[in-house]
Amino acid sequence: MVTPGLMLLVMQAAGAQYPLAPSPVLDLHALTHELRLSGYVSARETLRRDTLTAVINRARLTLQVLPAPFAALRAQVDFAATGFARADTVPAILLTDAYIELVPPATLARTGAHALHPALIIGQFRTPFSLEFLTPFSLLTTANRSQPIDRHTTRRDIGLLGQLAVGHMVTFNGALVNGEGSNKLTNPDGREMAIGRVTVFPFARLAVAAKYLGQGRDHRWGYDVRWMDHGALVEGEFLARRGPFSPTTSVDARGGYVLGAYRVRPWLQPVLKWEHLWDRRTTGAATSTKSLTYTTVGINLLSSGESIRLLVDGIYKSEPAVFTGEELEVQLIAIF
Repeated sequence: MVTPGLMLLVMQAAGAQYPLAPSPVLDLHALTHELRLSGYVSARETLRRDTLTAVINRARLTLQVLPAPFAALRAQVDFAATGFARADTVPAILLTDAYIELVPPATLARTGAHALHPALIIGQFRTPFSLEFLTPFSLLTTANRSQPIDRHTTRRDIGLLGQLAVGHMVTFNGALVNGEGSNKLTNPDGREMAIGRVTVFPFARLAVAAKYLGQGRDHRWGYDVRWMDHGALVEGEFLARRGPFSPTTSVDARGGYVLGAYRVRPWLQPVLKWEHLWDRRTTGAATSTKSLTYTTVGINLLSSGESIRLLVDGIYKSEPAVFTGEELEVQLIAIF
């Protein structure tokens, strides 16, 4: 018998499925003892007023294997910077994921509404804070993540992550990481970052979560929701941050986004997204306040199985003193 919770994990592991409750935890049932290679390439063109730029913004290769029934290994590298100028500070090959996942063998076959499914991750992984960042870039319904998330959430880091799923009712995530970001093997300030996230499932296709992050005086918190049913997608996320932004500057910021999409046809998905960020920073006696509002209207063209995804986004950006006007993003993603 396959429980709804197990079905959710299988859908997340399928790769081309937009996840209801994304997590770095892998579904061991979907892995094999043979090394599995996958990945994607993303190319983007941006048109803004009188400028046109084209880049390969992602080129990722993922390796996953199940060396033992209770353990999984995942490694991912990004080759997007290969070919950049010699003076560029971006490494040509960047390690994104590198972790081992351990699951108690006795829990692998458990079923039922209240069955417990614990997992432990050790290494470098996506931090379990933001819904939009936990969602793989290759599956996003817009070409860009929202600015509140991009500017004020944590990304990948090195440490420990624990997850406990209680059937298809609730999932608890907790992580303790260096707080220095990816590929930083040291922790100069000696302060760990603690992250907690709780996701509940009131209905089979609805996930509601609350999250908190703390590192010294830096505190971030928020909540998010995602609903998917019969081709429709509605989601939103709010987060706030208060504390030091740098050794000399403190920040008080809050913002979020709302998004709606619908599959008019299996290959055609219109998208509408609105995002807003309010950001106040204080350095000594000087205080500056900025705000921005972006509105995205997009059309996604999808191949069978979504191995090819073409995203066409028209974005109206209002960010005083930075840029106000329209921008066109065209992004082609090939998943293999």
